[in-house]
Amino acid sequence: MNDIQKLADILNAAVILLNSNTHEANYLNAQPTDTSNHTINFLLANIQLLSNHQYQSLNSPWGHILTCQITNNLIICLSFNYSETSNELMTMHSLSNLKSISQIIYKLYNGKDAPDTDVIITKFSDKQLVKIENNQPFDATLFFNAETDIIKAIIYSHNEQLTSALEKLSYIKIIGERFANNNYIRGEKDTLISYIAVLNRAIIQWGYPVESAFRLHNDLVQEIELSSQFFDFFQVIREVTWHYFNVIKNYRVTNFLPLHERIRQYVKEHITESMTLDDIATRLNASKKLLNPAFKNEYGITITQFIRQVKIDAAKELLIASDLTLLDISNLLSFSTTTYFVKTFKEITGLTPKYFRQHFFDQHLHL
Repeated sequence: MNDIQKLADILNAAVILLNSNTHEANYLNAQPTDTSNHTINFLLANIQLLSNHQYQSLNSPWGHILTCQITNNLIICLSFNYSETSNELMTMHSLSNLKSISQIIYKLYNGKDAPDTDVIITKFSDKQLVKIENNQPFDATLFFNAETDIIKAIIYSHNEQLTSALEKLSYIKIIGERFANNNYIRGEKDTLISYIAVLNRAIIQWGYPVESAFRLHNDLVQEIELSSQFFDFFQVIREVTWHYFNVIKNYRVTNFLPLHERIRQYVKEHITESMTLDDIATRLNASKKLLNPAFKNEYGITITQFIRQVKIDAAKELLIASDLTLLDISNLLSFSTTTYFVKTFKEITGLTPKYFRQHFFDQHLHL
């Protein structure tokens, strides 16, 4: 189970072990801030359905849960909560590789190749009941109203309103006959890019820095274009929306944080960029001389060391959760060259990226 916990940590997910015989469920890694055990209750309420499929992705209002049946009565569940994370880079790639991640979980537990079956996408309501898929045909007015509600929820940081607006949007057929009938993936990408453009303009009009907004837009578009498929298209819409929600929410509160926390937050939010101390000082409106002392006093490492570590942590996630090439990952994380990326990865982990990707399953691998 240690390797499954490690995989969940890399993917920023909570991992739950579910026993369909005893109806018991327990978190295996650090339990998220879920004092009401909402996720566990959600799973137990639908345990019979979970036992019917080898791999399943549960599309919920707050994120998604990937389940893998590892024995006749045991199910491993990875829970991704979009409202608690701003790491859209990894979640988008995870959503594009649901089957491979499910097979990784199976192999890590059983030590043998996983069944080659498809991931079943299931949509649930917030009342924990299975919803029959009954999408309405495209209605421009309904779509515009849902999109307007989403923008308002993002701008004013209204969590419940965003959940409700996304639930309404999920019933509108926003992809299909209107887009690229002969190339469905292109239609999905065009829809996502158009949607991101609307959100981007909205946060700029609210007051989010133009340069940062367009950087966010360009990063997301690049990730979309690099994705070869979307197993659950609406979950990508949902994840992107929650990311914008978190970006604005974090931007609103960071001005009141201590300098070391603002630095840490900035690095994590701009991990795909090439960052210098001058850049950080300018963006945070702080003295360059104060940056490293404030950060090292709190965390024990320099800002440059932290940037390298966070980038390599992100690279680990991409190596496991996606089929991107080393060049793709190097470019996505703004390493100057692929050679420098490989060198940095090995300095920090002791392994090459290629070895890490090929041998992550090994029981003796300790990272």
